[in-house]
Amino acid sequence: MTTQDSFVRVAEMADVPPGKAIAVRVEDRSLALFNHEGTIYATDNQCPHMGYPLIRGRARNGVLQCDWHGWSYAMAGGGCFTGGCDDLDTFPVEVRGDDIHVKVAGVASRRTGAHYLLLKEGLLSRDNWVLSKAVAIMLAQGVSEDETLRLLVTHLGKHVATEHDANGSFRLAQVANGIEVARRLPPDDRLIPLMMAAKGASGRAGDRPDRQPLPPPVTWEKLADWVRTFSRDRDWEGIEKCLVTARATGGCDERIIPLAFECVLAPHFIGFGFHLRHLVRLAELLGEFGWEVTEQLVCNLAAKMLGRHRGTPDGVRREAIEAYTALQDDLEKLAEPDGSVDLDDDAFGEALLSGELGTAFGAVTAALQSGVHVNRIADAMVMLGADRMARTPVSLNPGWWDLAAEIQTGSAIRGVHRHAGYALAAKAAYHAAWQFYSDRWLNIPNRPLSRSKLDTVAATTAPDDERTAIVAAIESIRVNDVGPLVRKHLAAGHPTGELLDEIALALLKHDTGWDILDTLRVVYDEAEACREHPAAHQLMVGLARFTTGARRSNNSDSATRTARRFARRETAVDLY
Repeated sequence: MTTQDSFVRVAEMADVPPGKAIAVRVEDRSLALFNHEGTIYATDNQCPHMGYPLIRGRARNGVLQCDWHGWSYAMAGGGCFTGGCDDLDTFPVEVRGDDIHVKVAGVASRRTGAHYLLLKEGLLSRDNWVLSKAVAIMLAQGVSEDETLRLLVTHLGKHVATEHDANGSFRLAQVANGIEVARRLPPDDRLIPLMMAAKGASGRAGDRPDRQPLPPPVTWEKLADWVRTFSRDRDWEGIEKCLVTARATGGCDERIIPLAFECVLAPHFIGFGFHLRHLVRLAELLGEFGWEVTEQLVCNLAAKMLGRHRGTPDGVRREAIEAYTALQDDLEKLAEPDGSVDLDDDAFGEALLSGELGTAFGAVTAALQSGVHVNRIADAMVMLGADRMARTPVSLNPGWWDLAAEIQTGSAIRGVHRHAGYALAAKAAYHAAWQFYSDRWLNIPNRPLSRSKLDTVAATTAPDDERTAIVAAIESIRVNDVGPLVRKHLAAGHPTGELLDEIALALLKHDTGWDILDTLRVVYDEAEACREHPAAHQLMVGLARFTTGARRSNNSDSATRTARRFARRETAVDLY
């Protein structure tokens, strides 16, 4: 090849007989040359749909059709005739004697700047491939992650407002947790959780008239009182009206999330711990992206969660509601201690797992009254749930999702403390205690956490080989083998970070990471928060067993692997 006045000599006319096409490489990209109806055309050889080499396509009447899925493009300008696809990059051609010259330098790619449109298309279609492709191109082109995530969160707000009831909070959790898990992984491995986050935000987003605030005079105190009343009455539309009015009134922004936590921690929400966990995620998104991006999501989804239909409680839950109601006045007066008082994890765990509601709630009350900080209570609850997950038998129903809820709700206590203060975090501890009590059906013998301590042993195998064996046990669904392998790896003193990433990728690439994403994110959080706890290793053992026992083949890696290749401008031939 030779370069002259920005044109590159790429071939001779004899190389491209009439009606034929060849591929040439210019500046690290594959170009397709066509001799069609007496004219030489140069296009990107990568089909904008899924990267199939276009030299294998069919040219007719100036239209190029990809041979894989039939997507069609104008050969002269690159315009796409098939809905849902980018235009094709085309390049100026000059025939100089017997030589074909193509200009690539300085020709703007049609893909540049089109990724936002592609992402919007994926968000509306809920297509994994389109979402993966859009995110992969954005990452490859150095698009600000913040811009991408803002688009996801904005779309999520519109989607939930028009298409979902209170259970839209599960979509919210998928978005928030997908974003956070992606940030914990190496850059090359972030695409799958980001695609999952995008999938959580995706779906129809119809028009919805803006909710107008109430006319004055209204005060925050009156609005807050109405929100509490509407929450008790399960009237989410009234709550949304109040929240919209609070935003319009001004000066109330910092009070809205604490009020939402106050409502979702009320006695009648005992048994709805998932809303407590999801409200923590909503507060996180608000804190990161601000009201400008999240206003519709916060006002609409928080209202739906606080005003959800809760049904008539059964006898056991009614007993819990009454016991928890009697504690409200004392809990609201709690002052935050200095954290100097420790907690006897063994005694606390025994009470929590006693199968007696009064004993379980009593253990939380005694800890709080003695000056134990709620974060220390969260430590014990997370570790207790992890230890149970690490030991649960798998011959019958292992209760993976219930055990995951124990860990997640225990961890949510920290989120409430961070976003709504100490007194409400103390109330959250009772909701977490209820989760353990409601799991009394699980066939897991109680064991003091102190007996979970891991004794250090000398390494006998290379850490890379050990991690490979752990991943192999997960992928071959050997639940009883993976736990001892993880314990051996950690007992040898190997760091948890690399192992956690390996387990995460095994889960995300080949499994139903959609359902386990919440627990994976919490384990990332708690592995750091509880790193000094003697039973901290049980988080890893429990996660490994959970991901092994709960997995089912989903192959989430297929779309994202192809999307990475697409973003690198490789044709599908390179994959084969």
